[in-house]
Amino acid sequence: MTMGHNQIASLPSQIALFPLSGVVLMPFAHIPLNVFEERYINLVDDCFSNGHYIGIVQPQIDASDPVPNDVAIYQTGTLARIMSFFDSADGTYQIIIQGVMRFRITSEQMSSGGYRTAMVDYMPYVDDLALMNEREGVSREKLISLMKKFLEAKDIEVDWDEVSQASYSALVSSLVMTCPFSSGEKQALLELPDQSRRAEMLIQLFNMSGDGAPSSTIHH
Repeated sequence: MTMGHNQIASLPSQIALFPLSGVVLMPFAHIPLNVFEERYINLVDDCFSNGHYIGIVQPQIDASDPVPNDVAIYQTGTLARIMSFFDSADGTYQIIIQGVMRFRITSEQMSSGGYRTAMVDYMPYVDDLALMNEREGVSREKLISLMKKFLEAKDIEVDWDEVSQASYSALVSSLVMTCPFSSGEKQALLELPDQSRRAEMLIQLFNMSGDGAPSSTIHH
């Protein structure tokens, strides 16, 4: 086995699913979540006995959050690990999760806690384990220039010092997750095989008009 295969062997084959409308999580990236619905409180509780892992997926249609259990979801999502946990006085949880690698759903089940679970296959995305070491693709300067015009047109403020210091891979991942693209566009970006192709698609999207604004914290 290669190192990648050894790492995959240590990951859970069955995971709890946490559907989020309009949200994708890239490997190594972080997002905060406010968890308040009973089934997702149960999900977080159960995850602590399963390596703190959960699966982030998107519904295939526009759906209100929390996403109903009968709504179809995309079959590619991202395994995440709970890195920070705070139990609020009102019975809700505040957590921060980090993306690990993408997966492909092979079958779904319903848990006794009322949330969806799935058997998953990580092998199609073994290269995610080396994502941060990918070589640069599209010119970084071109990507940032178009990104700046795109975000300024939407009146979205950005810490440009932070942008200038980010690695190429971290920059692409951040843009995929935070730019106000449609759910379908974000899913298409997530499913592309590497950061270079994501950067090329980002440039295409920056040259197209769109509405909306990113959200810094997701409530569920």
